[in-house]
Amino acid sequence: MPKVPAIQPIRYASWPPRLAQAVLLALLLAIGLGLALDVESVIEGDEDARMLKADRGDVALYRAVITRMQAGEGFYAANGVEQAARGYPTTPFVTWRLPTAATLIAMLGEQRAGMLLQALAVFTVLFWIWVLLRAGLQRWTVLAASLLLGTGVIIALPMPAPSLYLHEVWASVLIALSLGLRQSAWPLAVLSGLAALAFRELALPFVAVMGVCALLEGRRREALGWGAAILVFALYLAVHAWQVSAHLGPDPNTSAGWLVFGGWRFVLETAQWNVVALILGPWLVVIAMPLAVLGAGAWRHPLGTRLGVTVAVYTLGFMIAGRPDNTYWGVLCAPLVAVSLTFAPAGLRALWKAARGRG
Repeated sequence: MPKVPAIQPIRYASWPPRLAQAVLLALLLAIGLGLALDVESVIEGDEDARMLKADRGDVALYRAVITRMQAGEGFYAANGVEQAARGYPTTPFVTWRLPTAATLIAMLGEQRAGMLLQALAVFTVLFWIWVLLRAGLQRWTVLAASLLLGTGVIIALPMPAPSLYLHEVWASVLIALSLGLRQSAWPLAVLSGLAALAFRELALPFVAVMGVCALLEGRRREALGWGAAILVFALYLAVHAWQVSAHLGPDPNTSAGWLVFGGWRFVLETAQWNVVALILGPWLVVIAMPLAVLGAGAWRHPLGTRLGVTVAVYTLGFMIAGRPDNTYWGVLCAPLVAVSLTFAPAGLRALWKAARGRG
């Protein structure tokens, strides 16, 4: 039986030399720009550090909302009071989180909800191991990929975990699970993607990418499934907007908006929401993020295509949208960015050979 290559076909291997040279130059420029920007650690800033404090910021807000819900209040009444009292913006309606996480935690309690999130995170990593082995990757490659994926989902594991109250953590695990499920059971992948949307509307780019990829591959039933998920979510969001409008106070606080064009600096700041980056600091992200983008697009495989397009879409999106206090949005794609590094070495080798005319 022939030996299976460590990473099956690399997209860059047959590129013309000039294109490969341009990509390698862009990679060096991206790393150089990151070093020149002198990106600070986001976890040291007040706005971001509060995201991981049980008694501060968003975690404290949603804990208070859930306490009210467990005492009998509805989500919108409880959230309206707490959000306004704490000085949070209350308009437009997207400043109110969807009620999914609060309802689930209020029903199950913190301990059981945390165990559910942990189980989802562990299952996601184990399922990816199975998927990558089925795809024909060597065991050392699968091991590296699973470890890297784990660095992105580990935020869901500690108990008691303030991250339990962060909607992005739930959505992140469900996005990673959805991408893995798609290879063997696309209906379950659609359900997982819809669940991610129910926790955080910022999962929409991922679901749209999955639908477009299915359509371009001629998988009409799957594409319809993703389209149906978006439609269901649109209805849920419309109901949410209506409920928010009914619970606004007499003097709503309007958000400053999110289109601030933070560019590559904001991308690097969002990429720090990974356990290794949080420990070692932003210098690692300056190097790893460009390599992750390169690696995400390297694997010529249906899973690799979806991985690459998803990482590219979120990277471009974060260059356009997101205030300095929104770096925690990076949690959404942290597992996918991390696992993309698995394919970066093979991608670099292929680009180097192509750049020298040896592809």
